[in-house]
Amino acid sequence: MNRQARAVIDFAALQHNFQRVKQLAPSSRIMAVIKADAYGHGMLQVAQALHQADAFAVAQLAEARTLRDAGIDKPLLVFQGFNNLHELEQMAQLDIMPVVHQDWQAGLIEASALSLSIWLKVNTGMGRLGIQPQDVVGIWQRLAAKSSIQLMGLMSHFANADVPTHESNQQQIDCFNQLAEQLGTRTSMANSAGLIAFPEAQGDWVRPGIMLYGASPIAGRSAASLDLRPVMQLGSRLIAINQLKAGECLGYGHLWSCPEDMPVGLVAIGYGDGYPRHATTGTPVSIGGRMVTLLGRVSMDMIAIDLRGVDSVKPGDEVILWGKVPAVDDVAECADTIAYELLCNAGKCRHNHPDSE
Repeated sequence: MNRQARAVIDFAALQHNFQRVKQLAPSSRIMAVIKADAYGHGMLQVAQALHQADAFAVAQLAEARTLRDAGIDKPLLVFQGFNNLHELEQMAQLDIMPVVHQDWQAGLIEASALSLSIWLKVNTGMGRLGIQPQDVVGIWQRLAAKSSIQLMGLMSHFANADVPTHESNQQQIDCFNQLAEQLGTRTSMANSAGLIAFPEAQGDWVRPGIMLYGASPIAGRSAASLDLRPVMQLGSRLIAINQLKAGECLGYGHLWSCPEDMPVGLVAIGYGDGYPRHATTGTPVSIGGRMVTLLGRVSMDMIAIDLRGVDSVKPGDEVILWGKVPAVDDVAECADTIAYELLCNAGKCRHNHPDSE
């Protein structure tokens, strides 16, 4: 039997979402974030589809090297920068921009004769990667003194942009703007949530990620309300219908029992295909254009769904786990996670949309 689970990628939707970024940030250049295999959508295919992007951003050197080997010649940025001189030399050779986020990285660049374009990252409150604000000017000046180094600009990252009312957002913006003004440089701070919630922080470069793939970056707002279209549709097939009696238990752990005599459908998908194991009973699923719900515990390669009130379905019928309906954000909420994780995990089932090939 062929694998039933399929994550179908719609590049027309991807391009629509890119145009939404351009509408929302008309004065900024766009650095499309395609790390983690483009959030499960296929890094190389997404890079080829987003030919209007001004640059691409990935997490690690290996991702950037793969893009260069495939002939992608746009500017490439690596968020995690480099770990040693060998990686720094590769970045110089392949014309890849590292993010400098540690003092020792700046020191390694100073000691080298390499020609590089770099971004300097400041920790304005994320507490993850970044130079401490009080050290930024000194490190910037040291790097600016090297004629072989082109400083592309100052970068930072929001910790709570998905919650626009969080007080830390304005604190981060103020810290970042003060340093950028002092240095008189180009800026990049806004991720998907930031460029929507804080237009004043869009700066010279925006870095959209999750919104390109059609999920909402803002808590409490649907992707549809932001005019974002789902790029991935995760589907499978109904493989069996069981008629269970009232009181019969279902699946591992017997987490759910039938309240009445009822039909239960079995779908060929599970956590082995990237569907979230922690999705709870009641998680939305679509079959035959009708919304039904998940029942019991998700297995490695199978889930059960409630078919009460759903007529004319049979084994072999298509089941949609997320896409236009239900939205991936709704499934993520039922699994106590975020759309990012679901999309990345389901990428192993990826197929291109037939209209996009």
